[in-house]
Amino acid sequence: MPAPVPPGFTRGPILFFGPLLHRRHSDRLLQSFWDEAGSYGARILIVSTVQNRPATDQLREWFGAAEVDSLEVISIHERRDAMEPRLAEIIENATGIIVTDASPLRFTSLLGGTPVAQAIRRANARGRAVCGIGRGGAVLCQHMIAYDHRSEMPGPFLHRSLIQFAPGLVIINRVAFDCDEEPGSHFRTHLSRLLTAVAYNPFLVGIALDPDTGAVVYPNSTLEVFGAGSALIVDGWQITHTDLHEHQEEHPMSVLGAQLHLLSQGYTYNLDTHTPHRPPDTEIPRAGYEAYTSF
Repeated sequence: MPAPVPPGFTRGPILFFGPLLHRRHSDRLLQSFWDEAGSYGARILIVSTVQNRPATDQLREWFGAAEVDSLEVISIHERRDAMEPRLAEIIENATGIIVTDASPLRFTSLLGGTPVAQAIRRANARGRAVCGIGRGGAVLCQHMIAYDHRSEMPGPFLHRSLIQFAPGLVIINRVAFDCDEEPGSHFRTHLSRLLTAVAYNPFLVGIALDPDTGAVVYPNSTLEVFGAGSALIVDGWQITHTDLHEHQEEHPMSVLGAQLHLLSQGYTYNLDTHTPHRPPDTEIPRAGYEAYTSF
């Protein structure tokens, strides 16, 4: 379960970003996080297991130009690095935390159960914004989708060995996030993995994002989509049957009753009521909507 919210606090927003590919759109997404983290008074922390990654350098450059109150980068190379008490103190001082890493399994194997991981969970429970970029978004989930990109996908569209779960940081327990960063990735690939994920655990809501697209989950369980593309939502709560546990290994899998939604900017999805909602009516032209909202 996510860290309990202490009395007097409200859980912070949890943001997921697809791959940041185009500067104009990625600027808009990063500004959304900047707003949630406190804008000019923000104290931004970037957490990664890979030193001097281009993505980390891009974030350092962007937030440096944004005139935040402070900017820190934590690069974890070995598990013992995540045991240092001073890193937990840095996390506790941050108002916004970004996780960016191309290998969720590496991230959790180095940070899982460490003071750094616990401090990130506590920070979100105390109102701090936490964001996962690209595959780093999977790390925020309790049920982290893990799969081997080097192996070929099984022939059937749905197959029980398509994915495997691994424990994430448990910032959120209702969502399973799927992301590809290779060129040419598309929702058909995401759909098969997310349908498999919710078949394993119908409690979950699976999410996949186009590049340069974001989704934020607020404390009232409302998910809002923003950015240039769309969000694929796969909700398992009304699954009536799956033969996940019955069929032979080589046979395709069946799932009945899963709900699918494709949401673009301004659309929301309530994780408690399992209902999508259109953007509120406005006189502002749809083409200019982005300029008049924090998202």
